[in-house]
Amino acid sequence: LVEFNPKINLSEDENNYYIHADLPGMTKDQVKMEINKDRILTISGERKSIYDNSQNKSENDEMETEDINENNEEKEKQETKENEETTESEIKKNKNEDNNNNERKYSIIESSYGKFSRSFNIPEDADLENIQAKMENGVLEVIINKIEPPKNQNRTIQIQ
Repeated sequence: LVEFNPKINLSEDENNYYIHADLPGMTKDQVKMEINKDRILTISGERKSIYDNSQNKSENDEMETEDINENNEEKEKQETKENEETTESEIKKNKNEDNNNNERKYSIIESSYGKFSRSFNIPEDADLENIQAKMENGVLEVIINKIEPPKNQNRTIQIQ
């Protein structure tokens, strides 16, 4: 699997700096934001894979899985006999759902999964005390207010 590297958009207007991170399928609980004393904002987290690694098992593991599936099918048949109210169509539907989940094979996986970390230098005129962040529809929006930078006033230094 390819390492996940979220797409980022940086922008600004006269009042704010904006960071937008595309984090599809992620929640705010899966994302961490930190800022250090050097004014570096880091966004990190992990996008968990939905890909089932069981496809990489050896033939022995596949045989064991088939045996388990056969045992499950036998149990289902016994339960069907005991429960006369269950129709044949419901049984077939349940078997098909189980088989689809156990036998899913991906032909193309274009999505990326894994851990990520992105860091940004925050400008001197940014208000580090009032950073706002919200997550909506898989997009993290960070808003950093601008403040007036400390003015470097020229002053005369007396030489002694």
